[in-house]
Amino acid sequence: MRLNESFGGLMERLRAGFQRRFRRHAVLDDERLRYWHTRLTEFDPGTLLERTVSETRFVVLDTETTGFHAYGGDEIVSIAMMEMQGLERTGREFHSLVDPGRPIPPESSAIHGIRDDDVDGNPGIVEILDPVLEFAHGAVLVGHHVAFDVRFLNKTLQRAVLCRLPNPCLDTMLLYTAHTGRIGHYSLEDVADACDVTLSDRHTAAGDVRTAAGIFVQLVEELGGGELTLGSLIRGQYQADDATRHVVQP
Repeated sequence: MRLNESFGGLMERLRAGFQRRFRRHAVLDDERLRYWHTRLTEFDPGTLLERTVSETRFVVLDTETTGFHAYGGDEIVSIAMMEMQGLERTGREFHSLVDPGRPIPPESSAIHGIRDDDVDGNPGIVEILDPVLEFAHGAVLVGHHVAFDVRFLNKTLQRAVLCRLPNPCLDTMLLYTAHTGRIGHYSLEDVADACDVTLSDRHTAAGDVRTAAGIFVQLVEELGGGELTLGSLIRGQYQADDATRHVVQP
C-alpha cells in the first residue's frame, strides 16, 4: 500500500511538472524576441570599463534553483535583483518566485525552502524576461559566485532570445580573494563573516542579494572606493580567478 501511495505521489509530481513545462515553453512572440535580441546584441560592455565605480550602475543578482546543473535540466525557482548607483542602494528591487516547469527535488527544497506548492501558479522564467532584462540592461552584474546565476539566465536566453547576457560581472568571492590574497573557494557565510556583514535570510534570493550587496560595498571601499574604475576591478577579479583555478585541491 505504501508503495502504491508513493508511486501515485510521484506520478502526480511528474504530471504537474510536465504541465508546468508545457506552459513555460510558450515561445516569445516575434516582436519581443527581435526587440530583446537587438537590444542585447547591440550593447557594448566595453563602454563601461573606464567608468569609475561611482559612475556605474550595478545590479546585485541571486537565484535559487532546482539544482546545480543549468544544462542538465535544472531551472530557476526564485530570482532577486537590487539596483545600486555606485556604492549606494537606489531602493529599486525586483524579486519573484518562478515556476521551474519541473518538480523541485526535496534535497533542494531543504536548502532554500521552496516547494512545488510555493511556485505553482507563478510565472515561468520566460514569462518574466521583460522585467528581468529591463532591470539588468546596461548594468554591471554583481553576486557571490555570480557566474552560476548568469549561467541559468543565459540558458533561457539562448533558447528564447538566441543570445546571452552581455553584462560585465563582478563576483564578490573573487573580489574577496583579490583583496585578501587568500586563494581558495569561500562561501557567502565565509566572506560575510570576514567583512563583518550580517547574513540576511540565507538561501533566499532576496536575502542573499542583500548580503552580497553589503559585501560588495565593504570590499570596494577597502580596495579604493568610488574612484576605482570598473576595468581595474575586473582585471583584479580575473587574476584572482586564475590563481584560484590553479590551486591544487587536497
